[in-house]
Amino acid sequence: MTHTFKTFPKLALTVAGAVALFLASCSKNNDIVEPQSAAKLAGGGVTTFAVIADGDSAAIVGPGVTSGTIYRAGNVYTIKNFKQAYSTGAGQPVDGNFYWRFTDNEAGSPANFNIKFTGVATGDITVGGSDDIRYVDKAFSAVTSADWATASVPVSKTIGMNTVTGTGIPPSVSALANGKGWYVYGWSSGHTVTPVSGRVLLYQNAASGTIYAFDIQSIYLNGVTGGSFPYYNFRSKAL
Repeated sequence: MTHTFKTFPKLALTVAGAVALFLASCSKNNDIVEPQSAAKLAGGGVTTFAVIADGDSAAIVGPGVTSGTIYRAGNVYTIKNFKQAYSTGAGQPVDGNFYWRFTDNEAGSPANFNIKFTGVATGDITVGGSDDIRYVDKAFSAVTSADWATASVPVSKTIGMNTVTGTGIPPSVSALANGKGWYVYGWSSGHTVTPVSGRVLLYQNAASGTIYAFDIQSIYLNGVTGGSFPYYNFRSKAL
């Protein structure tokens, strides 16, 4: 099977074997963007806040964006098929980070982002600096800023694989699932990535104190599970 599933050399050596096995088993991406120089992403500026009329939509712009549309319905923004060009990192395979700014409602860059999609399948979501991230199991429409106080705290400010399902799962792969993630990895169901039902992620901007709720709906192009990936589909709102 072709090894096209993106991962990162920054992972600890203790899980290096697990990642290699994970990549060999799960690679299904048939729409990989050619690696771009890190300077291409780092050099691009971030646009001012994307002003979208209620009920309207716009193409996602920003450093290295290759795909994506953002839609507005009231205070909820829905992002579909978001993808950025991969930046080359040390080691093999190359890095495949995506960056997003809720504060600008657009794509970010390595030097300017709110959340970063990274790790195996670009499936780990993390934050930088003093910003923070948590999660709650609650209907997206019902989440409020008050939920931050009782929200669950992930490991090392990173939310990734929650559980892995199937039979014959190697212990090294099981070790990647910490029960504090946003997706279920289907080991025996085509090596798919499926969001945990009802799980909403919360991002807090340290500078402003503003909290944003967002939930990942799919990591696949047009939301078709098992298709080309990673293409992020999610919705967000400021609380």
